[in-house]
Amino acid sequence: MVENGKEALGSMGNGAPLAAMAMQPRLMYEYFRQLFSQVTNPPIDPIRESIVMSLETYIGPEVSQNLLPSPILTIEEMNAMKNLKHAYPTWPSVTIDITFPKEGLPGYQLALQRVCSEATQAIEDGVKVIILPDHATGLTHVPLLALVACGGVHHHLVLQKMHAKVALMVEMREAREVHHLCVLVGYGTDPVCPWLMMETICKIGRENLIKSSMTVDELTTHYHHSIDHGILEVMSKVGISMLQSYKGAQILALHSEVAERCFIGTASRVQGATFDLLALDTFELHECGWPTWEMILPAGVKFDKGR
Repeated sequence: MVENGKEALGSMGNGAPLAAMAMQPRLMYEYFRQLFSQVTNPPIDPIRESIVMSLETYIGPEVSQNLLPSPILTIEEMNAMKNLKHAYPTWPSVTIDITFPKEGLPGYQLALQRVCSEATQAIEDGVKVIILPDHATGLTHVPLLALVACGGVHHHLVLQKMHAKVALMVEMREAREVHHLCVLVGYGTDPVCPWLMMETICKIGRENLIKSSMTVDELTTHYHHSIDHGILEVMSKVGISMLQSYKGAQILALHSEVAERCFIGTASRVQGATFDLLALDTFELHECGWPTWEMILPAGVKFDKGR
């Protein structure tokens, strides 16, 4: 995607076990599958009928909305959104941290409640842009899954009849593929900034990790183009031409307590992963990045720090 600007192609079918039945922890996006168009809503050819398809999205209050050409933002564009009030004083923004202390499973749902409450308070204070970042992730802090935070805040604001007053943005490290970003957009996010992927592209460009001699800007443009084209392909399968009309997916193996809290109106075919199981997956993935155990060398082995 970064080098050629095209989404990777694979064979038809996926023999991997369902996310809820897998032995290894999975990202939450893998609990979702895309619905195909029905007879009354035929699919669209995203190439030959590209003139009728658009990824433009309006963000912000209904009275005065801003138009974005794509739901994918770079790090620089997201930083501009965080400081939007300097150019537009009537558009203040706020960042709500979606991480929580690594103290146990109950902290997962408590963190979601805190994020929803802070979002409501921000709207009451006149904020027009809410950004959910996970930059505070570290040895002692674990992030909420971006999809849980986004879906939870989205439906919380809808029930409070407040979502039309604000733009909801997510800045996270976990999403990188077309499917990941499609699910986020389909469940309430306006624009998305996959900041870790953007930083990876910068590293690839600086250290010349690919054969072609392209600049960081060219690599970022390729990735952006491949994601946009992939989203259009997904929309075309559902028979939708405008991003604003895109509504998500079909849940596989999520428990009803999760669906009723973060994905209202989406059918859960199998009662599967609860909040506690999702939290366990999050803790296990966090442990891979920030292990709490210490390395013990066998007797007689000396570790030389100079090598």
